[in-house]
Amino acid sequence: MINIKKYMLFFSMLFLLLVTSNNCLASSELSDFSLYDKLTKEEQQLFTKEFGKKPVIVEFFSFLCSHCYELYTGINQKILKNKIPKNVKIIKIHYSKIGQESGLSTVLGYAWVVAKMLNVQDKVLGPIFDGIHKTSSIHDHNSIKRIFMRKAGITGNMFDAAWNSNIAKILFEKEYDTVEKLNIHLVPDVYINNKFVMNISALYTSDNDNFYQNYISLIKKLLKK
Repeated sequence: MINIKKYMLFFSMLFLLLVTSNNCLASSELSDFSLYDKLTKEEQQLFTKEFGKKPVIVEFFSFLCSHCYELYTGINQKILKNKIPKNVKIIKIHYSKIGQESGLSTVLGYAWVVAKMLNVQDKVLGPIFDGIHKTSSIHDHNSIKRIFMRKAGITGNMFDAAWNSNIAKILFEKEYDTVEKLNIHLVPDVYINNKFVMNISALYTSDNDNFYQNYISLIKKLLKK
């Protein structure tokens, strides 16, 4: 039987997220309070076609999403990589539909594919997040360019060449199309092996004191299924 306090806490948190966030929520709609859901056969086929058959963790996130930022700051990326098998690929795809009114979401999504092109994702991920949510120092293309130069050692010419390349445009369109094809609406959204989607809200509500430890444990469990 569900603990009433946890039940009320969950719905209070869910309501708060819906009121304060635009497409920014911990996971997809919950139906049974489980910590994960299994994708339908049709969904599994779509994900497999997109990401292949090898072990994979796919995270949809947005730099503008406060819950994505909280997840990033709470999960030590190095520890996560050390805890999972080395053959598991981690793919992060930017959700560029939050904050479209200002255009910043598109710029950030574009910056993310440029980071992938230059292989500096780990060097700019944290600084960009901090620049949005902590220091409010990122607000346009030029402020993002400074992050690449200062934190990743990328020269201005290298950044401009990557940013203006046709490859960057193609990669950005591909990631945007992937979000559309897979019907992603809420972030952060984490999928394991093209079979399971984690219910992050339920995971947090079930034991918020040990959320990050349980997050990694659940990923390890689902990778074995």
